[in-house]
Amino acid sequence: MQGVELPATPACIAGVILLDLTDYLRHRLSHAVPLLWNLHRVHHSDLAVDVTTSLRNHPIEILLRPLFLGVTIIAFGIAPLAVLLQPLVQLPILVFQHANVRLPPALDRVLAWAIVTPGMHLVHHSRMRPEADSNYSTFLTLWDRLFGSFRPTRAPDAIGIDGFDQPRNQTLLGLLATPFQ
Repeated sequence: MQGVELPATPACIAGVILLDLTDYLRHRLSHAVPLLWNLHRVHHSDLAVDVTTSLRNHPIEILLRPLFLGVTIIAFGIAPLAVLLQPLVQLPILVFQHANVRLPPALDRVLAWAIVTPGMHLVHHSRMRPEADSNYSTFLTLWDRLFGSFRPTRAPDAIGIDGFDQPRNQTLLGLLATPFQ
């Protein structure tokens, strides 16, 4: 990290943590800024959360994500190893949190103190906007707890976004057009 000489391992861990915080902030902005929400709602329009949901993103949103991370990498001089490790650590958690599995409630609660679980993240895919506007973390749940956006595990009444559940909205062309509707 620039300006602070940390040994390699702590610098790498700090870099991964800073990149995870950046992704939390990016995700939160994706719900708060209308232009970003129009892109991000492709992800939320899925009618059944499963591992494919973790890959369901508008191409423009995919292109914007590295810009957020890039600013953090440059501003803090994050080590190349941390930049390499962050997606390797985050991707399995991202797939896990979208998996259509129900952990035993006690295990879900314990794991959710550290990482995002499928039960914790399912709340984020609720049709009820206050629930969808919570649990933004991608890897470490610390950020939701620290910034007051944590909601406990609860099965939402409905998943998806009103107005985007017609079959035509669920096609590739429908998803690509979603931000412009």
